[in-house]
Amino acid sequence: MLFKTTCYLISVNFLIADVLTFQTNSNESCVRLYEKGVEAYLDNDYQECVENFEEAVQKYQLYKKVTNNCRLKCKQEADTSDPLFRVDVENLLFYERAIKNTLCIMHCKTENADVFNGTQMNFETEQLFEDQKPYEYLHICYFQTKEYQKAASAAFTYLVTHPNDKAMQGNLKHYTQVEGVKSDDIVNFEAKSFVYLYAHGADAYNKKDWKNVEHNMEESLGLYLQAEEECRAGCEGPFDHGWYPDFIPSIANHFTMVLKCKMDCSEKLNTLNGEEHDDLLPSHYHYLQYAYFKMGNIKEACQAVASYLLFFPDDETMLDNMKYYRSLPKVDNEDFRPREEAVKYVQRKIYENKIMNFVNHEYRNIGVTQIDEEENNSQSGSESVNTA
Repeated sequence: MLFKTTCYLISVNFLIADVLTFQTNSNESCVRLYEKGVEAYLDNDYQECVENFEEAVQKYQLYKKVTNNCRLKCKQEADTSDPLFRVDVENLLFYERAIKNTLCIMHCKTENADVFNGTQMNFETEQLFEDQKPYEYLHICYFQTKEYQKAASAAFTYLVTHPNDKAMQGNLKHYTQVEGVKSDDIVNFEAKSFVYLYAHGADAYNKKDWKNVEHNMEESLGLYLQAEEECRAGCEGPFDHGWYPDFIPSIANHFTMVLKCKMDCSEKLNTLNGEEHDDLLPSHYHYLQYAYFKMGNIKEACQAVASYLLFFPDDETMLDNMKYYRSLPKVDNEDFRPREEAVKYVQRKIYENKIMNFVNHEYRNIGVTQIDEEENNSQSGSESVNTA
């Protein structure tokens, strides 16, 4: 039986690095540091430009990580806490957990006051960082301070988010031709950790190093799911309705905005150094089923096959693989049980799609208008259905 599997050829060049690391000496917020970076750039003070933008990036990432960690931790604590009453009457358990979650978040922010104090974040400011605007300045400031390798990496980091920016493409090409700049050392300062592991897993696959395929892809899978949970937590920010809704419509309106933002997270993560992949998450299971098969771990291979088929039930290659596995001794239908995290992920996606389709169809059918995007200073910046 000839196994076929999707294989992404990821260049060893332009791999991954964590965010910039440096000492932080300022008590100023990431917002003010960004402004000072722009001022330094306009004054041609390039060393000051570098220092302010580097620290602004680091402080924003710390702010974002602590915020999302508070939300995730508090949700888990509220969901697993003992209810105040043993019977859920009129959905009071939902509101009880919301109250406990809120109290936990307040405590969490107090405990991390050094991160939140002085940081006045709004949608426009947050978008500057999410759109990687600091790197639009940083690559020039690095170049002017003769840090050419960092200039190339800053340009590449910006291009990952803006792959069609012709001017930045030209800048990166220029930097790669500067003496001393190594293409292999050009990194994405904003890359998620799972990307590095995924790339090494794919490289191990090409080398038929099955143990490292399994190790890297399992690690990458876990970190991918974690990154998506953090992204989804980042959607749970403030929302300006632009009107004065009643209690239930205000909940539904805010929830709809948050849900749309959360559903976009998989698309944000399905990019490997600027190259989009529609099946990045399920492809982990494709690599894993083959690696486990080659190592003789047939039950794990069967689970990976079943997990992949949750995403693409009509995939002919994987169906052929399943047929082959079924022909092996000691393999039965019970072995083709999809992994728990895959089941949960797909079920959530199906339910969320059904909710969003219902909103888009039913509310438009009764002629309800959407809130104007310019009036919506929400965290996601997306339009939201007016549910009143």
